[in-house]
Amino acid sequence: MKTEVRPRLMSVRAAAEELGLSVWTLRSWAYSGRIGSHKVGNRLMIAPSEIDKIVRDSERPRLVAK
Repeated sequence: MKTEVRPRLMSVRAAAEELGLSVWTLRSWAYSGRIGSHKVGNRLMIAPSEIDKIVRDSERPRLVAK
């Protein structure tokens, strides 16, 4: 079984690809404080835990058939 190893920080481009969002959406969310980010040199980086948080927070309840 192959386990996936995620980096401690991801580029905005990699995070955007994983979420299916645009780079500019993630940059906007980071600069407005909607998600946490890190400035490393001149690069904006996103922690994988923030990606997980975005997915968790956007989850909608499953509909139950009546």
